[in-house]
Amino acid sequence: MVKTLTIHAASDRSAREMLEALNGFPAELVRAGDSCMVVVDLGGEGQIVGVLSALQQYVTQRAAGAAHVEFNGTNYVMHPEADPEPGGL
Repeated sequence: MVKTLTIHAASDRSAREMLEALNGFPAELVRAGDSCMVVVDLGGEGQIVGVLSALQQYVTQRAAGAAHVEFNGTNYVMHPEADPEPGGL
């Protein structure tokens, strides 16, 4: 069974920026009414860690607020790191 990670974007622009940040992962932009989401099909454990690391880096560099993420039916909020550690999460 393929697991998906859904990132709820604040705008179309932020969704496109997230797609760029997740380049190399199977991510796609999904529009539902006025909402934009980035949906990533996740393979194994290593891919989950890679996607979350790339997303954390994007959220921290953007510094424009948190990212709202849904995984396995549970909602999470990823905040920018105050002092990012070298090497990711």
